[in-house]
Amino acid sequence: MLEARRVRRFAGLVAAGKRIYIPHTPRTELRDTLELATRLRKETMEPVPHVAARRIENFAALDDFLARLSGEAGVSQVLIVAGDAAKPSGVLGSALEILESGVLEKHGIRTVGVAGHPEGHPDIGEAVLRDALRRKNLYAQKTRTSVYIVTQFTFSAGPVIAWEVSHAGDIGLLPITVGLPGLATARTLLKYAVECGIGASLKAFSKRYDSLTKLLTIARPDETIVDLARYKEQTPQSRIAGVHFFTFGGFERTAAWANQIASGNFEVTEGGKLMLI
Repeated sequence: MLEARRVRRFAGLVAAGKRIYIPHTPRTELRDTLELATRLRKETMEPVPHVAARRIENFAALDDFLARLSGEAGVSQVLIVAGDAAKPSGVLGSALEILESGVLEKHGIRTVGVAGHPEGHPDIGEAVLRDALRRKNLYAQKTRTSVYIVTQFTFSAGPVIAWEVSHAGDIGLLPITVGLPGLATARTLLKYAVECGIGASLKAFSKRYDSLTKLLTIARPDETIVDLARYKEQTPQSRIAGVHFFTFGGFERTAAWANQIASGNFEVTEGGKLMLI
């Protein structure tokens, strides 16, 4: 929320209708999410609030929150996650409890993002993660809700590609939006990666930024984007449908760079990097 307050006008940075996710961090109050969602809607953005089950007291509070998001901010899509709180603040403990309660349909929320973990989860076993994906597919089929996966952020395409192949039956027809780090210093990204439990791709990233000088440089997800694009071109049946940037305090810098990439103002170098032109 602090970063959002520093942005004078989102509409000047991002094209109209683009999804902007509103994270539900430990310091975020539900009223803060509602305020930002309302602002984004007024600026022609598509607000997508995170709804973290473990940070909501009970179903009554959830019902009221969704009613206000829908009624006051015109929210029609959300990202449902369990949340990383070690201990739930109330009776809700998982994203599935929200999905299977019927409360989203009650408030006209028919597009729902759910979490995907190509590099695993530090506190949840593989069998549980697979079962959750299957149940999210069943929810989409039963309610005819447009459900898509948003993955944890990654530093390389490899883990995402391997995960899609090995989990094809669990993913089913759900589109995949790949989480990528925005433009930030390598030190900042390493900090968040450790907190989020990023696995295999973190090791490769760490080797590239193994000195203090390198840690202070701005890292970009060039190679990951190029590798994902090549994979998608070679594998048209892939469920990968787009990317989402976790900006980590660098929203304006990331938006400016992403706009140039989206407009085609770049060349791909021999090393697989994107060079702006």
